[in-house]
Amino acid sequence: MKRLDIVLVLIILLVFGVFNNSAISKSKYQSEWKDLIETNQKLIKQEEKDNPKNIKAHFRLGVAYANLGKIDLAKEEFDFLDELDEKKEDKELKKLTKYYEKQLDETSSGPLLLNYLGFAYYADHNYESSLQIFKKIVKKDSENIWSHNYLATVYGKLGKYDKAEKVLKRSMEIRDDDYTHFLLGAVYYKQGSIFKALYHVGKSGSVATKLLD
Repeated sequence: MKRLDIVLVLIILLVFGVFNNSAISKSKYQSEWKDLIETNQKLIKQEEKDNPKNIKAHFRLGVAYANLGKIDLAKEEFDFLDELDEKKEDKELKKLTKYYEKQLDETSSGPLLLNYLGFAYYADHNYESSLQIFKKIVKKDSENIWSHNYLATVYGKLGKYDKAEKVLKRSMEIRDDDYTHFLLGAVYYKQGSIFKALYHVGKSGSVATKLLD
């Protein structure tokens, strides 16, 4: 799958390998995400070496881990998708996007489905569409710091740093988190507020240390 490169100095989506934040989000859908993790783990275990991999299962599992703040585990799933050759990854991204668009049209816009589509749009570099989806996600799961952080990431990709800052401050009100401090530092850096950037990067603890290693 295409690298989910992020303009806010190596932030959220597939910089997952750099971070190992074990913080648990306050998503009110935690039980649903945990059930989904169990279901997709079983699907993946059924894969045989000579058979095609269940790309949807890996994708769903990565999104579920990301929503619970299990960044290292999310990285493993997205890294698997990134191993596809460029032609196949483009094809699979389009298939994922169309599949979840259709699901959204035919079913209620639940938080899990919205997350799948939001991440798929982002991976396919359709940032405006991803933004609209993550706005809906934040409304549905307003106490989940990761929903806010991913929304801020998309704002950053679009160069809307003031909006990214506002969203991240709201995330900090919910929970003072090292990872969010780092994101705020990245936003302030992009805005040219170097002292604020240094302050928040300093507050990010091991997150910043791992970036520098």
